[in-house]
Amino acid sequence: MECPRCKTENLEGNKFCNECGYNLRIVGVQSILARAWELELKGAYLEAVVEFEKILEIAPRGDIHLHVGNLYYRLARLKEAIHHLEHALPLCSNKADVHYSLGLVYYQEAKIDKAVQEFKKTLELNPDFHTALYMLGIVYYYQGKLDEACEVYKKLIEAHPNFIIAHYYLGVACAAKGLTNETIEAFKKVLETSPDNAMAYYHLGIAYDKKGNLDASIAAFRRAVELDPEDVRSKENLKALESMRTKFS
Repeated sequence: MECPRCKTENLEGNKFCNECGYNLRIVGVQSILARAWELELKGAYLEAVVEFEKILEIAPRGDIHLHVGNLYYRLARLKEAIHHLEHALPLCSNKADVHYSLGLVYYQEAKIDKAVQEFKKTLELNPDFHTALYMLGIVYYYQGKLDEACEVYKKLIEAHPNFIIAHYYLGVACAAKGLTNETIEAFKKVLETSPDNAMAYYHLGIAYDKKGNLDASIAAFRRAVELDPEDVRSKENLKALESMRTKFS
């Protein structure tokens, strides 16, 4: 290996240059890192992980542990992901990112309470981490904690009004709570930005039906079917409501 400082040739196993004492491990890390990034860009994630882990053998780095943890998460190897993320925490300056990644892993493992803890820690460190707030709302919703879910989505919308998926899940949570007017308002907001969202029209159709607004419900289901001809639920609701309107007209 050639020393970048004095250009002296050294044996491959040398940690320091025989001539000037330069730390040759730095050169080795840079070379391995370049190879790892190249493999990752090609989509060879497992091979990239092997190279990144070589760097960790030379010198533990929080950013590398975090990155490898995220790669393992992408590969659905969750135990390895947790291992690296836990090692990243004491070493990484951006601890909010580590807690967020841990939250995602625990959510995938169905360790819901741990996921909630990690998303909350993320937000304590970085209150503007809106995807952590979004995930916290998702977790609350699937826990059946609808009040908490609605509160989180409203907070997220207040901070990021154009975060449309938050309006969508606010509508879903409001529907589960039986808040029909709030449900309609949320899905109308979704359609302002995403007018071809068939699922939003489906939910609107259900909400209008609960209000007894037959014409608006039929129109919403009809539009849902136009946008998604495979939407069986909208088709069935549309057929039933049109039959009802014909019967009583």
